[in-house]
Amino acid sequence: MQSFTSLLCLAIALLLTGCESMPERFTAAPPQVLTVDGTVEQVYQAAQKAFKRLDFTLTRSTIGRVEAASSINSSVTFGDSRQIVARVRITQGEPGKVDVELALTEEVTSKSMGGSRQQSLREHSFFQTYFAVLQQVLLETVADKAAEKN
Repeated sequence: MQSFTSLLCLAIALLLTGCESMPERFTAAPPQVLTVDGTVEQVYQAAQKAFKRLDFTLTRSTIGRVEAASSINSSVTFGDSRQIVARVRITQGEPGKVDVELALTEEVTSKSMGGSRQQSLREHSFFQTYFAVLQQVLLETVADKAAEKN
C-alpha cells in the first residue's frame, strides 16, 4: 500500500509539474505595444490605412479597435491553408501619446489534421512591419496637414 501511495504521489507531482508549462501554450500571447504621437482618432485612421497598404482586409473597425485579416495562403503540398488575423487596440497614453497594441493569431485549416486551429503568435515579422508602416502613415498625415496650412 505504501508503494502505491508513493507512486500516486509521484504521478500527481509529475502531472502538476507538466501543468505549469501548459497554460503558456494555451493562453493568448501578450500584444506588442508601440507608443506614438497623436490622438486616438488620428491613430485609428492611420491604423486602417496601414492595414490596407499591407493588403489586409478590414474585418471590424470601431474607434480604438481595428481587426484585419491577411489573404488566405493555401498549400497544395501540405494540404492546408493559413491566415493571419491582426487585432489592434488604440488607447490614450500620456498627453499627446497613444498606445497601439497589436496581437496576432494564425488560423490554420488542415485536411490532413482534419480541422482547424488558432494559435496566438508571440514572435512574427509582421509586428515590426506593421509598426513601421503605421509610423510612415502617421508621418505622411503630419506632412499633408503641414502642406495644407501653407
